[in-house]
Amino acid sequence: MTDRRNAFAEQFGHWGRVPRDGDVLPFSMVSLAPDGTGHPKKKHHYISATYMEGWTAEDGRVWAYRPDEPADPHRSHPLSIGYRKHYYSQTNETGERDDHRWEDLWGCIETVWQATLRAVRDKRLSPAISFNLLGMVAVMRARVPAARERHELLMAHKLRTEVKAAEALGVLPDDLKIYAGRLDEVPVGINPEQSLTSMREDFMESGDLAFRLGFEVLHNATDIPFLTSDNPVCVYDPREPVHARTPYRTAEQVELLFPLDAGMMLRGSTKLAPTNRLVRHRRVSDKARVRRHNRTIAQFGYRLYVAQDRSCDPLVMQYAESVPTVAVSVQGSGREFSIVWDHCFGPRPRLSQYIDTPEKAARLARKMEEEGFYFDYGGTGD
Repeated sequence: MTDRRNAFAEQFGHWGRVPRDGDVLPFSMVSLAPDGTGHPKKKHHYISATYMEGWTAEDGRVWAYRPDEPADPHRSHPLSIGYRKHYYSQTNETGERDDHRWEDLWGCIETVWQATLRAVRDKRLSPAISFNLLGMVAVMRARVPAARERHELLMAHKLRTEVKAAEALGVLPDDLKIYAGRLDEVPVGINPEQSLTSMREDFMESGDLAFRLGFEVLHNATDIPFLTSDNPVCVYDPREPVHARTPYRTAEQVELLFPLDAGMMLRGSTKLAPTNRLVRHRRVSDKARVRRHNRTIAQFGYRLYVAQDRSCDPLVMQYAESVPTVAVSVQGSGREFSIVWDHCFGPRPRLSQYIDTPEKAARLARKMEEEGFYFDYGGTGD
């Protein structure tokens, strides 16, 4: 049986050459063997089931909150939530669907996650522990729907703006002329494979940010567990009050929160040094501070909250309808225009379906006509 090459190790080069620390193996040294079944991986978790195990109770389940029903959480097993079918599948060089490539990357770090958490609970410090913690931060910031849908939303704005510019210049392609004058009403769907490519940008941004932050682990000594979500990496300017906060603002002072499990939180700060590593462990017995951190976690949640108990019900209900997203505006017109965007908290975006088959196109056309959009095909019809 041959091993699949660890693509993380290939990409990280010298940075990935971290010595192991006893039972803690750097994820760059992990090679994944084929599962032997020959079956494609269809069930792709955007929030790692291994990660969610840190919030399970004695029955092996967590409290899972959906934003459309925040007052009615369900007892759920980590394997049964936080996934979409083929979420990381992509077309490979031969034109076939590859269900494994990204899943194998996630598997490298998930393989070492439990050993890393045990070392953190023992309050150990080592390059391998830091490497695995910051690797999970990078992965859990890039693979989640909040990040991917942000990229797809920006792509849709760019495509719509380019088509509107073509209309203004009188060079609208023939196959789009049926939408002339009503381009703002036409759904713009983006191929989700395009946001897979954008994940690499987010990996690099996380790495760059880590070189500005020192990190500590907060050990929760209260009876209030830490909360987590499907968007667990929270980055912000700590000087901004929570009600006026802009997500992912990193120009000056920066704080990063990432729940490790119900009892531990990774905190990064521009005020801690040395950077790009775990520098200390701290015990937190102040309930107000735990609640404050849970408020931030709730604020950054996107489509799923995960908890060990019901202590965060009020926070989940307060923030369920507001998510990290982007505000977009177009400046200029004609050939000269620019798209200006910034991070913000606001309503959860509704992305249009990507249309990749004639059947989907026909269903969309019927739906648009039912909603009052009548096409002028330029002919007399039947």
